[in-house]
Amino acid sequence: MIKENKFGGERLESKSVLSRNNLLEHLVRYEMLPGNKDHTVLDVGCGAGHGSNLLSKKYKKVYGVDISPEAIGYAKNNWGSDNIEFVVGSAMDIPFPDSTFDAISAFEVFEHLTDWRKFLSELRRVLKPEGVVYISTPNKTLYSPGTEKPINPHHIFEMTIPEFESAVKEFFLLKNMYGQRTPVYNDHIIWSVVNPVLFTFKKIIPYKWNNTLKLKIINWIKPELSIEDIVIKSDKEWVKRSRFVIAECQNNK
Repeated sequence: MIKENKFGGERLESKSVLSRNNLLEHLVRYEMLPGNKDHTVLDVGCGAGHGSNLLSKKYKKVYGVDISPEAIGYAKNNWGSDNIEFVVGSAMDIPFPDSTFDAISAFEVFEHLTDWRKFLSELRRVLKPEGVVYISTPNKTLYSPGTEKPINPHHIFEMTIPEFESAVKEFFLLKNMYGQRTPVYNDHIIWSVVNPVLFTFKKIIPYKWNNTLKLKIINWIKPELSIEDIVIKSDKEWVKRSRFVIAECQNNK
């Protein structure tokens, strides 16, 4: 295991001790996709390919798309399943024909793009009628409260829950909105003290240092997460208290 994340925090990898718990929080979202051995799925913004690898266990064919050639190269070198294909491509111009996919995962991609309407339009275009898409994004109310610009320099924008709901409803039927939390961290007394302090000094402490310190604190509270530690629920109050939200949508508009 290595200490540093190869991709500098924008993408996650399992070989980094510092980000492995953060990676698990990302990968648990892939368990939400229903799976079907007769279906083809797109993992857009696939990064280093960990999620695509999980999807390959329950879908006939998986295509992972990411704009980073370095990430796609890493994915090709580390995930060799016969039913996965990795492609360099933009989420704003997905390199596949109309109505190609039965399901799509788009986790932590939405907030990185300059034109979210173009992105959602592209998802709808390549998704089959009645196909499902799962889209996750940070909850601005908790992730970047009171700021005009996102704290995370990799994010172009962030939305509140009502804004995100309204956005996806322009293009899809919104079936469910889920909130994702890790109570072992989020509700720990240390986190409740340190997180506001780091937020207060966000303009003084560089983002990378700030984020690294957060990850170290998280890993100190519990060095190795289990899937059971990460909770995804659709209860409205739970969603409001969640730093990340996940929209389950269907293409029937």
